[in-house]
Amino acid sequence: MTAQTSLAAEVPAPARQTADLFRQGMRRLAGACTIITTLAPGQGRASWAGMAATAVASVTAEPPRLLVCINRSTWAHGIISQSGVLGVNVLGAEGLDVAKRFSGGVPPEERFAHDNWQTASTGAPLLSSALVSFDCAVSECVTASTRDIFICDVLDVLIRDNRGDPLIYFDGAFMAERTENLSR
Repeated sequence: MTAQTSLAAEVPAPARQTADLFRQGMRRLAGACTIITTLAPGQGRASWAGMAATAVASVTAEPPRLLVCINRSTWAHGIISQSGVLGVNVLGAEGLDVAKRFSGGVPPEERFAHDNWQTASTGAPLLSSALVSFDCAVSECVTASTRDIFICDVLDVLIRDNRGDPLIYFDGAFMAERTENLSR
């Protein structure tokens, strides 16, 4: 793990109003919808875990790395920490049902019951209909408040032929839902 630099002593703590404004502002930062997947070591398909996330970003192209921020209280977090592998599946606009299923309200063991999934070289489940999927091994974990930032080495990239629009999350809703509601 690398050393972290903290500027907390130099910067005053944010006022409550600033925290609320920050949350409101972040709702207006559009994010690509992804499904983060993993599996418990040695347990096969029954141990697959996944969650919807928008906190994914590129780190470097050489070597290929990305980061994924995950709340430590989620079920998937513990499994990623244990296995050290994950898949990042970028959803297209037609992936709204998948995004909703992995966003909660469906028991974790039922999230993979639908759709076509394949197993990556790491064992992580990859969604066949995703615009792109990244097979990753966690190389670092950085703690930041209630989240962990998993910095991952990208072992493989699967780009699908189905070019389409991405599924975007903005202002508390999936853009596909907003468009649907506006057309009614």
